Amino acid sequence: MTAEPKKQTEQHLIDAEGQRLLRERLPRHWVLREYRPDYGLDFALEVFEAPKSDGQATGYATLGEHIFIQLKTVAAREAKPLQVYSRVNVEKQREVLNTANPSGELHTLRFQLETSELVTVERMGVGLPVLLVVADLSKKKCFFVCLNDYIDKILIPRHKDYRSKASRTIHIPVLNEVGTAEPGQVALRWYGKRPKLYAAFQRFVFQAAELRYEEHSRDSARMAKYFASRIASYDFWDDTEMWGLIPRYGAAVRRLLAGAE
Repeated sequence: MTAEPKKQTEQHLIDAEGQRLLRERLPRHWVLREYRPDYGLDFALEVFEAPKSDGQATGYATLGEHIFIQLKTVAAREAKPLQVYSRVNVEKQREVLNTANPSGELHTLRFQLETSELVTVERMGVGLPVLLVVADLSKKKCFFVCLNDYIDKILIPRHKDYRSKASRTIHIPVLNEVGTAEPGQVALRWYGKRPKLYAAFQRFVFQAAELRYEEHSRDSARMAKYFASRIASYDFWDDTEMWGLIPRYGAAVRRLLAGAE
């Protein structure tokens, strides 16, 4: 009996088309790298600064912002309505939905994800975003949801133990489309900034506590100016327009330092 050669399956072709589609939908100056070996993370996405409006840019500087991506490709997938309800703060207790008063409706793609993949993402924590991206070849579109947040804000508060089943259904809002300016690219930029913002907030908490402790001491003004000098160089002050408070606080830090000169 003659042995048959290795074969390329239809799923291989579908997956390759999904990768091409994702690359086409991302800004061309962002870098998408395959993440190998693959243990649930398919790509690492590096975000670069936007082109200069004056046309003088000779290149694009990396922002040091990275996102992990888990890519799933489907030939076609129908979006279905999902009823949305208000709920209690899930940081304080398990999820309690106000089913008597629906808040609205979202159209989502449903995707079944192995629990082992979800546990891997959970172990990474919430600081470094992992996005589930579903490439729909029939629509020529890619949709995404942040798995870290989905696990932390939906699966864990909703289930006594979400790991008790071999897989879980993930809802991906069709509004979260990779190729759109808003919310797509804005959301991706926001996720890319998350690690540096989390690190900065830790420093802000420390500085605030120290300033409260030294509030009535002669050293408080000097300390405040030194703290301002430590955080003034953060590059997100003028590149996080999606959260208006950030540039306002950045301007306040600069005013403090200007008054100190």
